[in-house]
Amino acid sequence: MFSSYKNKIAEWDWYDLKQVSSTNDSIKELNKDKLPAVISAKEQTGGRGRCGRKWYGLDGNLYFTFSLKIARQELSRYVCIIGLSLAKTIKNIAPFIDVKIKWPNDIFLNDKKVTGILIENIADDIWAVGIGVNIKASPEIKDMPYKATSLKENGITSERSVFLRQYLEQLTLDIKEYQEQGFTYIREQWLQMALNLGKEVTIKNGDTEKTGQFLTLDENGYLILKREDKEERIIAGDLFI
Repeated sequence: MFSSYKNKIAEWDWYDLKQVSSTNDSIKELNKDKLPAVISAKEQTGGRGRCGRKWYGLDGNLYFTFSLKIARQELSRYVCIIGLSLAKTIKNIAPFIDVKIKWPNDIFLNDKKVTGILIENIADDIWAVGIGVNIKASPEIKDMPYKATSLKENGITSERSVFLRQYLEQLTLDIKEYQEQGFTYIREQWLQMALNLGKEVTIKNGDTEKTGQFLTLDENGYLILKREDKEERIIAGDLFI
């Protein structure tokens, strides 16, 4: 499967495959001595998103997973960094486009979802970060709270392999900034691109549902929700308006 080695992108060895069920599952099949690695695929037949949702793959879009070493106590911060780097990559290509991050890390263009991220544990502090980017086309999905869009539909021209390289290079810079300067500046950048900041939102996590004002992120990347006269820290969940 992994004879399709391309080259190195930043710190990752890059494998570009023709077809896989899931790039997250594929990277888990790699021996540990081949990590860090990034696996992309031209076609993904069994892609999945958060909460077990299906990720719909269309021709010309980007599907990839990379390995990343993250201490568990820093995971929420890295969730913010991973999404921020994705938003910044799109902004670098199209500076005048309105790019927003929906907590925790979905990227939106003009109130429509253009990317999805799924983070799963490989072993110990090694994580699989799976990302899907609608480069050329977007699926029409019924009964979803948000519509999907693509870069092309927003006038943004890119190719899957080019975008992959630009993203991993941006992520490398943002991780270095975090390691050298701490989370404060990352958090400030994230909040500048936050969707629905200051508005009333609903956070759903399993059977639990909480509604309040999205105030900010705390020093760990957790969402601060104001409910009546109290502020609550939300660690995980899906955000809706």
